[in-house]
Amino acid sequence: MALFRKNDVSERAAADSGRQAAAEDARRLALEVAGHLPLQRVDPMGFGLVLEANEAAARVVQLFARSLDRGVWSSEEPCLVVVTDQRLLLRRSSGELVSLWWSTVVGLEVDLAQERMVLDFGDGRPCGLFGPQVAVAAVMGIVRLYGAEGLIRHPSLEPLRDGTVRPGP
Repeated sequence: MALFRKNDVSERAAADSGRQAAAEDARRLALEVAGHLPLQRVDPMGFGLVLEANEAAARVVQLFARSLDRGVWSSEEPCLVVVTDQRLLLRRSSGELVSLWWSTVVGLEVDLAQERMVLDFGDGRPCGLFGPQVAVAAVMGIVRLYGAEGLIRHPSLEPLRDGTVRPGP
């Protein structure tokens, strides 16, 4: 019989609740970008950011980022990520800003069960994003790369479409 401390149980419940909230937000974003709900807007000035003309910020999420360099993945780094219709804008822990433009992505791998997505830019240095809120970034990425049909047909979004929230890693 496994014994759990009270804190273990409450931490697990909080993590499950966070995953559920992130999945609900990702579902809502899918409805927004498909035109079924008004698009929520994030004020980039509140984060000290300047967006391109006609660029809309839809969400701000916390994720961990890793990059592949010469075949070795870097350690995870917490980032504040602004999800826009043109890019993911990462504020690294050092304060540096990194733009991951949807228009330059040549490959996208999403695994919501493992709470991860990998963006490949064809330069041999893909970027991995990890965490419960990755579903939000994945929804925007899929709609920008595959169109609205991706929201309906992309296999990676099946857990959002059928309403199941799988346990995290």
